[in-house]
Amino acid sequence: SNSVKQMGQITVSEGASVTMNGTYTSTGYPTLFWYVQYPSKPLQLLQRETMENSKNFGGGNIKDKNSPIVKYSVQVSDSAMYYCLLGDTVLKAQRELYKNLKGPEEVCSEAGKPRL
Repeated sequence: SNSVKQMGQITVSEGASVTMNGTYTSTGYPTLFWYVQYPSKPLQLLQRETMENSKNFGGGNIKDKNSPIVKYSVQVSDSAMYYCLLGDTVLKAQRELYKNLKGPEEVCSEAGKPRL
């Protein structure tokens, strides 16, 4: 089964850096998404990471089943809900990668929220 866990509320001093962790379990080829939602705004995609394009974004590595996102020099305007989402992908015989039509397996119910 596939699942994602992430930290709860985070309090950060202005100007500091913060790392929000998203750890997961997956039986397939995962695609991880990080979204942010600012007060009274819709969700915005921050990051999409697959096994093929993992660049250790913010120090994370999808192969290590951990995909943290790092915010440097946090400001009051960074106060928001941050969500980690895990989706499945399917590897076809032609070795092309397709997104699974089932969509995301689980949206994290807890989210990190920088506060001052």
